[in-house]
Amino acid sequence: MAEVVIRLERPALLTPELRAWINHRLGAGRAVLTRGRLNGSERGALLLRVEMGSTAHGVEEDVADLMTDLRLLGLRPTLVSEQIA
Repeated sequence: MAEVVIRLERPALLTPELRAWINHRLGAGRAVLTRGRLNGSERGALLLRVEMGSTAHGVEEDVADLMTDLRLLGLRPTLVSEQIA
């Protein structure tokens, strides 16, 4: 099982529709959207933590697809960490 953490640039409004899309796209219980600080930054970042259930090669493809979708939504994602267990 792999866990991926993605930092999102917060849109003007983090709507219930966006949260619903994240849960629908990634599956209930696999994604958690939180606020946190990265590398001592003053501003809290919006973090998306996702459990990926694929093989190592499949995880890379799934993460690339997810990053593309998040870019299309205007969230300017940045991959923070990827841990494959």
